[in-house]
Amino acid sequence: MRVDQIWRYPVKSVGGERLTDAAVGALGIEGDRSVAVHDERDEVTWAGAIPALMRLRAVAVGPGLAELILPDGRRFRSDAPDAADRLSAAVQAKVTLAEHRPPHPPHAALHVMTTTALRSLGAALPDSALDASRFRPSLVLDDVPGGVDGDRAGGYPEHEWIGRRMAIGSLRLRFTEGCDRCVMITKETPTVPHDRSVLRWVARELGNTLGVYAAVETPGRVRIGDTAHWL
Repeated sequence: MRVDQIWRYPVKSVGGERLTDAAVGALGIEGDRSVAVHDERDEVTWAGAIPALMRLRAVAVGPGLAELILPDGRRFRSDAPDAADRLSAAVQAKVTLAEHRPPHPPHAALHVMTTTALRSLGAALPDSALDASRFRPSLVLDDVPGGVDGDRAGGYPEHEWIGRRMAIGSLRLRFTEGCDRCVMITKETPTVPHDRSVLRWVARELGNTLGVYAAVETPGRVRIGDTAHWL
């Protein structure tokens, strides 16, 4: 098994950035979800309430800071004086940006998927556009044993990992629970369109679970191409 993709989402519910390497601490990838979008009540909101958030992307530019990228390519920093106005106009809702801590509970510090699962889902839903951006994983692992046959043990091997421990370089993970899916996986992103059929299929065929969460037992650095092995 090896690391195929590394993702960070500097702004909660906004599209993220694909990395070549990342520092991973007890609460996940450094800089992940360090900024949140707040609604008119000054409460953290999400793409289930404001779907247009998923059409944007964000890249980390410093501790608690991100640069947001609009669908037309325009960019602005989360600490810009007009950031709230620009984001509100882009998503057609009155919102603000604020630092967000902590990004994850420790038992769900990382969200892990496999290319096997993505291929299995693609085979089951040939008319749907599917890529990792729809599911927002932290890590995607490749060369994972398991067939593309649509069953949980074969086509979705990570579903059998709960309770197991994995090493990726100096990083040590313990898989804790499946990732329960919601309306987020139906939303339009910069690379896939809105599609309700994805959630319907995952709910019906996979018990609404796709991907797994992991706790970080030993922090470390992860890089594309790193080998993963069981402990």
